Amino acid sequence: MKKYDYIVIGSGPSAYKMVPKLQDGTKKTLIIENEKFGGICPNFGCEPKIFLEGTVTSVLISQKLKGLGIKNPATIDWKQLIQRKKEVFNSFPNDSATSFQELGADTLQGTASFVDAHTVMVNDQKYQSDKIIIATGQRPNKLPIVGNEYALNSNDVFDLEELPEHVVFIGGGFVSMELATILRAAGSKVDVIEFADRPLKAFSKEHVDIVMNEMQSMGIQFYLNNSVSEIKKMSNGYKVISQQGLELDADVVVDASGRIPNIEKLNLDAIGIEYDRQGIIVDENLETSVEGVYALGDVIKKNVPKLTPTAHFEGEYLGNYLIGKTDKKIVYPVIANAAFTFPQVAQAGVSLEAALKDNSYSVKDYDLASMEHVYSGTNDMSARLSLIYNSENKLVGVSEVSQTAADDVNNFVDIIGLGLTKNDIRNKFIPAFPALKYKIRNLID
Repeated sequence: MKKYDYIVIGSGPSAYKMVPKLQDGTKKTLIIENEKFGGICPNFGCEPKIFLEGTVTSVLISQKLKGLGIKNPATIDWKQLIQRKKEVFNSFPNDSATSFQELGADTLQGTASFVDAHTVMVNDQKYQSDKIIIATGQRPNKLPIVGNEYALNSNDVFDLEELPEHVVFIGGGFVSMELATILRAAGSKVDVIEFADRPLKAFSKEHVDIVMNEMQSMGIQFYLNNSVSEIKKMSNGYKVISQQGLELDADVVVDASGRIPNIEKLNLDAIGIEYDRQGIIVDENLETSVEGVYALGDVIKKNVPKLTPTAHFEGEYLGNYLIGKTDKKIVYPVIANAAFTFPQVAQAGVSLEAALKDNSYSVKDYDLASMEHVYSGTNDMSARLSLIYNSENKLVGVSEVSQTAADDVNNFVDIIGLGLTKNDIRNKFIPAFPALKYKIRNLID
């Protein structure tokens, strides 16, 4: 039985940030991966999505400016775009494994299962360590409905070489709304079925309504308050049927009903690791209910957003904790969150909906399109910003909908996190004008 100082199950963003801290030339680390090295983000998630979004945003802005300075708006060559995506990303799993090896870690392809608190089985071989870290992330959910075998998942969309004529997305979360935007911009007819009364529940209704209106103006159809019960194979495609009687035809159906923790194959019950539907339960040092076994990233249950930068933060923290560079409990900073729809919606700190329900906060709303020429320059006439202040008149939250909401909100994250005052903003830096960040000087009270 081979022994290691650390065994890491999973090779995604949290492992990427943690492993370099563990490798000091004297320790041996084993990294086990049962899918593609690097995890969901660079292979099927945020990185290929943002790659596609770069093209999509350019095309959609050009369409918004038709007759306002642009005569012939851009269009997407889907085959060419996907081929380019593959050229950029196909080498990543091998590159990721190589980067771990260059740090001195061993890598192993296979599925890990706990034998006891210090031993895992992979490919019929046992590996042992006093410190085992679970970083298996999440995977796309599969609805327990009749005909679910006919649905693609969100991972599959990134490899569609042929642009579908008509796509039905099941679910209205981040992934569904972003992919719906991409495929509609490329020319597909797109429908979105959502169980709840609105999509993107993580963001304020006021701003999500603007996103929905813009997406509807692009031709995307929303069917809310519908629970899908069956996907039926037809001679020329599929029929998606809801419990409420809705029936939609499509040649591609995408189950984008969310993501679930990757825990089933770990054999957690055998060693008593506690978990629930939201993930593995950890303490304030990211240790599970079994001493010496830790977990981090999207696989854990937590109250902060399950995002790549959150996993990065946890990886840096746990690496430092395991090597004794810190003995403090993990404390999460202000975390920005964004959906890369068109327009985008983003927020950080206290949410707009929470602020509107609590009299201790005050909210100031801004119609950015009417006050900032940079927004009218791209015909972003729906751009709206909300700033949230506490009882001490300190900025504690921001929410925005616009073509550049993610970057805009990032401009406020440091102000919230560092507790900067208006005088700090006025006297300690002057951003480039008329770039987006400069408006902060005019908006912060």
